[in-house]
Amino acid sequence: MIDEQSEEVLRVNEKFYRALENGKLDLMEEVWLKDPRAKCVHPGWPMLWGWEAIRQSWKNIFESGVPIKVQISNVTVEVSGDLAWVTCIEHISYVIKDQVQINLAQATNIFERQGSSWLMVHHHASPMPVPKKVDEKLQ
Repeated sequence: MIDEQSEEVLRVNEKFYRALENGKLDLMEEVWLKDPRAKCVHPGWPMLWGWEAIRQSWKNIFESGVPIKVQISNVTVEVSGDLAWVTCIEHISYVIKDQVQINLAQATNIFERQGSSWLMVHHHASPMPVPKKVDEKLQ
């Protein structure tokens, strides 16, 4: 049985992925802690420190073209006091040269409670190889 705090964290996590899938910077801004402590590691990127650098990275990503679909699987959530973390696998689909490409990443999203809201303070996604079986099903 999942508790109310965990459900709140999962709702914010889902909002993060909706912002990513739809290329919505304003929605992304609602999710993040606006603080120098915020950190973000996009797959294959160095760590970004502070909200301004993170915001600019999302702006650049969204301006270069948004994914056509973002799904998450293997979702877990843990809450401890004013901190919570979600782990998941990101399934991100793009169209490149008229072909659908799928990227998988393992992600950890850390949230901090600020008053009555949960805000993302850290996002780290690391690339995963696409299993051959999955790749064949997508062709």
